Amino acid sequence: MKADLIIKNGKVFNKEALWEHTAIAVAGGKILTVGTDAEAVSSAGPDTEVIDAHGNSILPGFIDSHLHATMCAELYLTKLIYDITREEKESREAYIGKMLAPVKAYAEENPDMPVVRATGWNPAFFQTDPEGPPTREDVDKICSDRPVILRSYDHHSILVNTKALEMAGIDAHTPTPRMGEMPRDEQGMPTGLFQELSATCLLLDSLKEADFSVEEYIEGIGKFQEEHAFPCGLVGIFDAYATPNAIKAYRSMAMDGSLKIRVRTAHLADLSKPFSQFQQMVDEKGKYDVGDIFKIETVKFFCDGGGFTFYMNEPFEKEALAEAGLTEDYRGFPQWPEEEMKEACLVLAKGGYQIHMHCMGDGAVKQALNCYEYIEQNGVNGKRNTIAHIMCIAEDDIKRMADLNIVGSVQPTWPVIDAFTDCLMIPLLGRKRSYEQYPIGRLVKAGATAAAGTDFPIVPDLNPMMGMQIGMTRTIPKEAPDYEKYKGIISGLEEDPRSDCLELEEMIESYTLSGAYQMFAEEITGTIEAGKCADMVILDSDITSVAPMDIGKIKVDTVIFKGEKVKG
Repeated sequence: MKADLIIKNGKVFNKEALWEHTAIAVAGGKILTVGTDAEAVSSAGPDTEVIDAHGNSILPGFIDSHLHATMCAELYLTKLIYDITREEKESREAYIGKMLAPVKAYAEENPDMPVVRATGWNPAFFQTDPEGPPTREDVDKICSDRPVILRSYDHHSILVNTKALEMAGIDAHTPTPRMGEMPRDEQGMPTGLFQELSATCLLLDSLKEADFSVEEYIEGIGKFQEEHAFPCGLVGIFDAYATPNAIKAYRSMAMDGSLKIRVRTAHLADLSKPFSQFQQMVDEKGKYDVGDIFKIETVKFFCDGGGFTFYMNEPFEKEALAEAGLTEDYRGFPQWPEEEMKEACLVLAKGGYQIHMHCMGDGAVKQALNCYEYIEQNGVNGKRNTIAHIMCIAEDDIKRMADLNIVGSVQPTWPVIDAFTDCLMIPLLGRKRSYEQYPIGRLVKAGATAAAGTDFPIVPDLNPMMGMQIGMTRTIPKEAPDYEKYKGIISGLEEDPRSDCLELEEMIESYTLSGAYQMFAEEITGTIEAGKCADMVILDSDITSVAPMDIGKIKVDTVIFKGEKVKG
């Protein structure tokens, strides 16, 4: 068979032979041969395209195991208010004014916009403020004639104005959603803040204008591919839950061929809906799938939230609790009652679903593992069940993760000691817990699978190369504005700071084969070997010759997906 495409003069990452091979031949969208330049060129025909890699690295195409691609619509269709920080001793009133000023200007510039949307405010800047977060009255001051919807950067909180509450039909008589937070004023009227899943779902389900249309999602996904995925070398993603309109958008693009990355997404386990939702998911399994390109094989649960809604085994720091008016034994709370979540997981596991759980605190991780053990105890083999994030975890639960074959969907760029850690995490968790966050190396050493992701666009840097750099070094990158203050400080155990650093080959595998494994696609992609789909990237450097602290500067030169060059 003659090759359609040959890549030669490179350094191929292959787990068995590491960097020994130099060339790849591709035919019919699949890898024909991997070997020497001479072996690959021998399959050339008159129409074969030949790419010279110039001695640079050729890796399997990257897979992001946890992001939110459909939220990319927010990057283009809302006002972005990320990175508006609260300065030391800045008053609450002054900071709220600064935070909302861009939204006010945006509303005034778009008088015909029926809904004013903005994304990126940070609730952490109010977590120890005795007056608490902003309210609907604060938002009313900038716009009162149209609904205003302000999503937090982490998507655990939504702040709205009075008009949005009126259109949603939410008032003093609306019950507070269980396991969610909907603060009220002295008259019992909601303040406009909705925190955690059941509360945000109540708002979004009640206000149809809150979600994007199918057409808007298609626009956002298309821009995600062209402006984010391809430049970063992504050929596969796990989109960590999609709304019904987003699912329709993915399916439409998969059907018409405009979806150029392999996508897996999830249904959302919604506390605001009855338990029968889980059997409905089982009954509809496969309904939205389109070949290998788009599938829904997963259900996502939120086990805890963010900030003071992390679910911890031990209480938060006493000073932070006192400032926030919380009791000394407060340690956050679980989003789901454990017994209910166990039964839901069992229904889903029997129906063939993978379960993906958002867990920040070690208490949430323990609850998730209890649920996964319950599935096994009831005679059902878990289907590559996953825990995402894992900010904190008890040592014995690291072993449980490995024993239960639980995939850790981890974010290698997160464990960095910087101003965010200093100002927000250490006051909340203390120095020890803050430095020991995200124990990726310990998970891998215990035998668990660590599949790398970013949580984009909640974290705006999608670049796997920076993920590899920080995963190997666990220290602040040179490009960071506060590099000089924090350079050389390693995020890790006090007695062994490098215990969670991974080697280069481990980091590459976490962004390739491990991601494919999480997505049930390891037989198709994730490695460069004959017979697999021709999904690969060519870098602009030889990654093995670049110092770990400079790996983030490496660029993706060429991206090939199913044998088609989508970049380069």
